[in-house]
Amino acid sequence: MALVRGALSPRRARAAGPLLDLLARRLAALAEVARGRPCPLPGGAAERARWRRFLRPLEGTWHDGDENLVRGFLDRWGLPGQDPGVSAARGLVDAAEALARIEPRPETLWFYLWEMESLLSGRATGPRTPREQWGARARIRA
Repeated sequence: MALVRGALSPRRARAAGPLLDLLARRLAALAEVARGRPCPLPGGAAERARWRRFLRPLEGTWHDGDENLVRGFLDRWGLPGQDPGVSAARGLVDAAEALARIEPRPETLWFYLWEMESLLSGRATGPRTPREQWGARARIRA
């Protein structure tokens, strides 16, 4: 959380306070899901809309290297019998922890937040594709 807050301008950091609190709650809930414990994810449609508004001016500031780094953590092969929701949550949590350790450039963080919001929005609003529901490389059974 400190890394994201520090990457924002002081004005944007003040305005983002409630969103950063929501991010902390989401990461805590995702950590529970990643451990296999059912846990509702905080935030509804209004919060998703606020995240989209917050990220819109930052969208496109990242480049392929930022995307490749983040997707390297998120795009995993699911193991047979593994709950894809648990796997997706684990990927988001692992990515957040790894990014906190390496302290990437701010644009990498913006892409991570954008990708997290995309994954969570897809799950909340009903996925249109397997990638939106479970993330890339999910094993789909017909």
